[in-house]
Amino acid sequence: MQQDYFTIYLQSYLQSDFSDVLAKLTTEEIENLVSERVNQAASIFEQERLAGKDILQAQEVAIAELTNGLSFSTYSFLNNLLETEFLSDYQRLTASEKRQTFLIAICPLLENLVKKHEESDTGENQRLCYHLIISQLENLIQTHGV
Repeated sequence: MQQDYFTIYLQSYLQSDFSDVLAKLTTEEIENLVSERVNQAASIFEQERLAGKDILQAQEVAIAELTNGLSFSTYSFLNNLLETEFLSDYQRLTASEKRQTFLIAICPLLENLVKKHEESDTGENQRLCYHLIISQLENLIQTHGV
């Protein structure tokens, strides 16, 4: 039962926040990724329960393992930025069911800049990167005829 929960949780998480990563993988690679992570999470859950933790505590540790290394998503960042800064374009893309395709297409183009934004240690660098990302996103919206 826990494996079913972990499978649904991970698949939903990957689809909502890492669609760009999933688009690069084959169906078999996705199934292997999910299977490996779910098996590991289920094992951790059992170990935590045997160690005396209650279900919620064990589940929390298992989910942390399930999503380990998946803490930041360029796709999710750009989706939020598109919604925040370009709401009418976001709504138009969503209504035409092209938002996900558009975001998957632009993620590789903006990935380095987004990572630089996230890794910036000063507010000024972060603001500069943010404005550069917005400018690039605006150009990409126009280029793609959104």
